[in-house]
Amino acid sequence: MINILGINFHLYGLILGAAIILALEISSRVARKKNIDPKIVERFFIWTVVFGIIGARLYHVVDFWEKYYSLYPIRVLYLWEGGLAIWGAVTGGILGLWIAWSLSKIKNKFLELTDIGVSGLPLAQAVGRLGNWVNGELYGKNGEPLFAYEGILNVILFWILWKIGHKKKPGLLTGVYLMGYGSIRMFLENLREESAIWRIGGLPTAVIISGMAILLGVYLILRKRS
Repeated sequence: MINILGINFHLYGLILGAAIILALEISSRVARKKNIDPKIVERFFIWTVVFGIIGARLYHVVDFWEKYYSLYPIRVLYLWEGGLAIWGAVTGGILGLWIAWSLSKIKNKFLELTDIGVSGLPLAQAVGRLGNWVNGELYGKNGEPLFAYEGILNVILFWILWKIGHKKKPGLLTGVYLMGYGSIRMFLENLREESAIWRIGGLPTAVIISGMAILLGVYLILRKRS
């Protein structure tokens, strides 16, 4: 916790806020590159963020319910303690964006909007992982700083997305993000503490979701433009 002008702020929350602002700025720039009004990004961004945070928290709480939150239910609300799952954030964010898009009258395709949304996501995730460092989270079974590994790989993924950001095919950036981040998580899950891994049918849940994301990403990349 740090004090600014007599007001106490949790450093984790400040880092999360910085990551969100960064994602908005990058998404707005990509929208301009694609000749899409940045105001559309701003209009839908709040939906994406709110649903993203809810999804991220729900995933984490379900993951650690028996081990922790069933004993301390009130701590479900303690976001400043950490505990936001990326795949939950991605799923919730996409749902929020879809709801906002469905309720709107804009002519842009949904995949055009997801392309804009994911363009800055890896860099925002890299910044967000600093919050794990601050909270002493996300170390591997042999003490590896997994937050740092993921941060570096996310920066590389962001660079790739930025380089191909000019391409017009709807869904391409979304596909590259899903395939890229899915691969990153597949790799990192092998390094995590066994006790920290949520499993379904013996398989880590993050691996299952990552595999599905990779397949969906490949489909979006290879599909013909319609």
